[in-house]
Amino acid sequence: MQRLTIYDISKLAGVSITTVSRVLNGNTNVNQETREKVEAIIQEYHYIPRQAARNFVQRELFAVGLLTDDIRHTYMSEMTYTVNQELEKWKLNTILCNMADVEGSFISQVDNLIEKRVNGVVLMGSVFEQSICKIAIERRYSGIPFVTVNANFSLPNVREVMQNQRQGTRDAVRFLYDRGKRRIGWIYSNKSPSDRRKYEGFMDGIKECKLEPIYLMETEAKSLEEGKAATAALLDQFPKVEAIIYSSDLLAVGGVHTLHSRGVRIPEQVSVIGFNNSNSAKECWPPLTSIDNKIDESGKAAAGLMLNMLNRQPAESVLLPCGLIIRESTI
Repeated sequence: MQRLTIYDISKLAGVSITTVSRVLNGNTNVNQETREKVEAIIQEYHYIPRQAARNFVQRELFAVGLLTDDIRHTYMSEMTYTVNQELEKWKLNTILCNMADVEGSFISQVDNLIEKRVNGVVLMGSVFEQSICKIAIERRYSGIPFVTVNANFSLPNVREVMQNQRQGTRDAVRFLYDRGKRRIGWIYSNKSPSDRRKYEGFMDGIKECKLEPIYLMETEAKSLEEGKAATAALLDQFPKVEAIIYSSDLLAVGGVHTLHSRGVRIPEQVSVIGFNNSNSAKECWPPLTSIDNKIDESGKAAAGLMLNMLNRQPAESVLLPCGLIIRESTI
């Protein structure tokens, strides 16, 4: 049963209801001393917002919310499919929520899921690794179980499935080096924590192999056209590049298009490695060697953690190593 209301918190803290609401919503426009006073009361009484308290009660399992920022990406659609299939085995419905603006709509979307009586929420993608999401989960949704894929929060009500993408990219550099490649390029978006971890892995590999970290090209997004354009720019600047690693399979497929259009032979002249081991890598020609971030295993692990949390069973966060699926683009 709800122990106190937002009105009670405002009286106990000696602040306005608006101020309490701002703290719950993660609004930074609150004095630090006031914020700490309100948060202390929230923690002491284990306060859950009214809509969450009304819906998140002991009842038969009904549904789990699945949140992603762009279901159109092959990686994300495959991950969503796996999580959904695993939860369906236990007669759990899923509600998919696709949000283009995580920062602007995260709270309203999760509130909407709670109103629809979900029992837990799975966040898919490092795009959710933002302070506004963490603050909301910690303060506003502290009584609701969350599972994340590639988003690190370290909160009591969150369990994480992390893919060791840094290790995967580092190993890809070493793989190319062992096959005689010395001028190794890197094309990435750098718009998410995930891509930044991949970049760090690339630089780790370059440093370990004592190579020059100069064959770099950043894109605005992970798309076929961006992959084409970035590859063209890289070839113009570094025509002697011997291999290119991309931070996604979609970018890599775009790169293959550009290489073909310029008469560059793959892999004889330039080896190509993608990231995700998605269907795009398998359907490309030549088929792409790709860093395998274990989409299927990640989805199953996320579903398993959610089931354990809902059943109040032990649930430990998971770190999955990335592999390398070798195909014709590097053979």
